[in-house]
Amino acid sequence: MKGKIDIKKLIVLIVVIAFPLIFDLPRSTMTLLDLAGIWVIVAIGYNLLLGFGGQISLGHAAFVGIGAYITANIAINYNPPLIVGVLLASVVNGLLGLVLGLPALRLEGNYLAIATLGFGVAFQHIFMEWESFTGGFSGIRNIPPAHIFGFTFDNRVSMYYLIFIFILLAIIISKNILRSKTGRALIAMRDSSIAASSIGVDIAKYKTTAFVLSAIFAGVAGSLYAYLMKQVYPNSFDTAMSLNILAMIVIGGIASIEGSIVGALFITIIPQLLKNIPVQNASFILTGVLLILSVMYFPFGLVQVYHNIVKKIKGSSNDKKGEVATNNE
Repeated sequence: MKGKIDIKKLIVLIVVIAFPLIFDLPRSTMTLLDLAGIWVIVAIGYNLLLGFGGQISLGHAAFVGIGAYITANIAINYNPPLIVGVLLASVVNGLLGLVLGLPALRLEGNYLAIATLGFGVAFQHIFMEWESFTGGFSGIRNIPPAHIFGFTFDNRVSMYYLIFIFILLAIIISKNILRSKTGRALIAMRDSSIAASSIGVDIAKYKTTAFVLSAIFAGVAGSLYAYLMKQVYPNSFDTAMSLNILAMIVIGGIASIEGSIVGALFITIIPQLLKNIPVQNASFILTGVLLILSVMYFPFGLVQVYHNIVKKIKGSSNDKKGEVATNNE
């Protein structure tokens, strides 16, 4: 029924908004939550590409880095309102996404993965060598805080709410895309490009569209990353980051916006929590074990656990209603 309020989503919204106000969290914890939020935005965009569009990319960290470096340079040299850096990062990344999407017209599967991996590696070296723009290995430091309409986001709590606003926008935009003709075309292309082409779907158009959309989301996230960390280094945007982005949606749930959120939180927060174990490399080992177990037992992602619980609750409630109806008869 239209206009009906979703109580579960409202409760989640209230909890997320009130969380940093209720708990006096240390700076390190707030930084971790902020980073998790940034990766949620990246994962949502990447799920549009892989989960719904069926196109893989192993060089997605490059888009995050491009957004971060563009914003860092703009902020240091001109310090405009944050929306300027975000928009510029989005536009440049969209154009580069279009360029990267061109090989996707002729490549599929492993060959596309290798091509995008080369894109990511190439930009990692560009970040290291283009010293006049990226600062080389030294990176860019002392980035001014984000500001807009006279308000400055100069601490981790204020950045938390800024990132949360962008997460909401990412969810709303992505869900609207999926409900549109573009979303239906992406899903049709993912399921079978031949069948989609036979019913009039422009495969070339929607393959490049998937890369463009995903790159824009990554650019926005990179911009927020620069404002949050106030420093940008080339080693932050390596192949390991691209693989982490891939792991986020595989673990959370492919072709699921909710799965993107769960996967990003899992990959960002769990390794940090496991670092408290007093065993050398224990966090890496246990994170790897958790990843293997989740893929083995939850092939549709961790979000599958939530859906299974909801189904069981609904099933048990329906059974009870059936019993009551039978008794009344």
